[in-house]
Amino acid sequence: MPLRRPHRLLLAALAGALLIGTGAAAPALAGPANPPSTLPGLPGLPGLSETAAAALVPAVTDTVGGDPAGIWYEPGDGADAGSRSASPGADAGSRSASPGADAGSRSASPGGRLMVGTWDAGMAPVLSALGATPVLRDGPRRDPDAVHQALDERTATGMPAGLAAYGTDPRTEQVVLSVVEGPGAQELARTLSAGLDPAALRVETVPSAPLRQAAVAGGDTITDGTRRCTAGFAASDAEGAWLITAGHCTRQSSTWYAGSEESTIGSGPRSAAEGIDVGAIPVEEGTASPTVSGTPVAGSQAAPVGSSVCLYGSTSGRSCGTVERTGMTVNFDGQQQSGLTSVSACAREGDSGAPYLTSDGQAQGVHTGAGGADGCTSYFTPIGSATDALGLTLTTG
Repeated sequence: MPLRRPHRLLLAALAGALLIGTGAAAPALAGPANPPSTLPGLPGLPGLSETAAAALVPAVTDTVGGDPAGIWYEPGDGADAGSRSASPGADAGSRSASPGADAGSRSASPGGRLMVGTWDAGMAPVLSALGATPVLRDGPRRDPDAVHQALDERTATGMPAGLAAYGTDPRTEQVVLSVVEGPGAQELARTLSAGLDPAALRVETVPSAPLRQAAVAGGDTITDGTRRCTAGFAASDAEGAWLITAGHCTRQSSTWYAGSEESTIGSGPRSAAEGIDVGAIPVEEGTASPTVSGTPVAGSQAAPVGSSVCLYGSTSGRSCGTVERTGMTVNFDGQQQSGLTSVSACAREGDSGAPYLTSDGQAQGVHTGAGGADGCTSYFTPIGSATDALGLTLTTG
C-alpha cells in the first residue's frame, strides 16, 4: 500500500494558589507561545512524579465537573523533557519549588507539578488542596473546543493540502493550527480561521507534512509480504487473542508474518472504520506477549501533556519525547483523522503500529505517522480509542 501523506500578569494570593493568565493571540503565523511561567512566591506544593500526576488527573476532572481550562505536567529540573523517565518508585513528595524562585524556574528535584487551568478563582484553593497547581485564566473566556469543532466541519469533506494538523495547547487554551510552510501557508491559515475567535486560535508553520509510516519493505517485526509495520499491544476478546497495530497496515491485507516472512502469526485481520487508524491481527493464545521491549504492560492510564512517553518502533527502536497535545486532528493524504495525541518523538517508515509506553508500563497508544522537522512530531491513536474501535480488551502482564 502506498505511503499516505497528511502533511499569554496577574499575581494574587489566594489560599496558596498560583494565578497565571494567558493573553489572546491573533491567528497569524507565529512561533510557539511560551507556556505560563512560575512566579515568585509560589507556595511549597509537594513535587509530583509523572506517575503521581497522571493518577491525580481523574480526581481533578471530577472535582472541576468537566474538562478544566487546560491541564498539563511541568517536570522539575531533574528531568529532561526529551529523554527523562519517571521511575516507577519515584517519590511523589519530593521537594517543590521554593518561595522566591525566579520566574520560569523549576524544582531542583525531579518532582514536578500538575498544572490545572481554571476561569473560576474560587476553584483555585480546591485544586491546590488536591495537590495540583491552579492556573487562573484572565481576560475574556475563550472556547477552544468550539474552534476545534468548526475546523472539523470545515475539513470534513477533505483535508486541504498544506494543512498539517490542529489541536488544543492546554498551556494557553488555544487551538494550534499547523500549516506547512510555503507560499500558500498564509492564505490557507486565513481561509481556515475566518470568523473564528482569534483569542482561541494560534497558527504555526511546520517544515513538512505528516506521513503514515508503513514501509513497503520486509525484514523487521511484522509484514504481510508487501509492507512492513510494527507490532503494537496484545489484546483479547471472546474469540481469542489479538495483536494491535495500525489500521493502514491491516486494511487490504491477509496473512501476517514475524520478521522476514519466517513464521506466520495470523490471518484475517480486522480494521477499525476509516478515520480510526488501528487494526488487529488474530494470533494463537500466548503468541502475543503483554510486554513492550521487555517491559510488562501494566495498564492504560493516560499520561498528561508534558509527560514523557516512548515509542518502540521496528525501525526507530526506542524513541522518547514529551506529550505535546491531545485531541489532535491530522491531515494524512487528505483524510481527516481525529482524536490523536502528538509527541515530540522521532519516528521513521516501518514504525506504523508501534506502541507508546510510559516508564512504569502504562500503554498510551498506537503509532500512526509523523511530521514536523525530520519526522520528530509523532502521532498516536490513544489506546482506549483503539481498543474501543476494535472491540478488544488490552492484555496486561
